[in-house]
Amino acid sequence: MKSTQHDWKPMESSTAGARCRNCGTHVTQQFARVFGDNGDVVHGCPSCTTYREMQSGGHLPRE
Repeated sequence: MKSTQHDWKPMESSTAGARCRNCGTHVTQQFARVFGDNGDVVHGCPSCTTYREMQSGGHLPRE
C-alpha cells in the first residue's frame, strides 16, 4: 500500500496561503513562520513594513 504523505515546500504558494494582516499581500508559509507571530499570522510584510521593523518585532501588535 502506497503512503500519500504531503511534503512541505517552503517556497510553494497557494491560493489559500498566508496573507499580511496589514496590507493583504500574499506571503509564503516560510515567511509567516519566520516573521509572523506565534500563530504564524503576519502583521507586516516587505510591501508595507521595513525589514528593520520585522527583525525587531516592531510590526507585531502590542498586547
